[in-house]
Amino acid sequence: MTSPTIKPYGDHALLIEWKVDGFSESVNDTIHALATDLRESGYYIEVVPGYDSLVCVFDLGHRSMGDTQRHVEDVLSQQTSQRAQVGKVVDIPVHYGGIFGPDMDTICASARLSVDEVIALHSQSEYRVCMMGFIPGFTFLSPAPTQLHHSRLATPRAKVPAGSIGIANWQTGIYGLESPGGWQIIGRTPLSIFEANRDPHFLLTAGDRVRFVPQ
Repeated sequence: MTSPTIKPYGDHALLIEWKVDGFSESVNDTIHALATDLRESGYYIEVVPGYDSLVCVFDLGHRSMGDTQRHVEDVLSQQTSQRAQVGKVVDIPVHYGGIFGPDMDTICASARLSVDEVIALHSQSEYRVCMMGFIPGFTFLSPAPTQLHHSRLATPRAKVPAGSIGIANWQTGIYGLESPGGWQIIGRTPLSIFEANRDPHFLLTAGDRVRFVPQ
């Protein structure tokens, strides 16, 4: 695995980025290991992991950009092996197809599989939570099985219900809130991924593992 590039991301953050071709499990393991080590150091306001990058935000009043970069480089150099930081494992009940999965037929036709076969394939793996965004609680997971890969909708929906589970190209993910969206929706969970009045607000965080349980 190649070394990452480290560069300023605004005036009080650094972007650590790996060059990858598609999703890399080893890179994502390293990112979550680095995120854990940086958080535990107590030097950072926020650490935000992604699929192949990580942003760390620091207090410019107490640390310079140069000092922060040297600290990140030092932490990276001490990681003698890639280690996945395994968070909690969460079972996510899913109602697949029908009114909960309006794009199930599209995925079935593309994959040349029955509804039951798509459900079995989608729910057979344990997924990692690679990152959170673009709305509160949206859960970006590790790749769906190759047979289920499918492009986004040509025209995004104005409203996708909270808890919807979709596929977009190689990704699978969960909508944390109702929002517009162009993912192919194959099911929905009754669980609330994000609740503003709950502590903690988020049911899932980056580094967790997810198992889909058909209902």
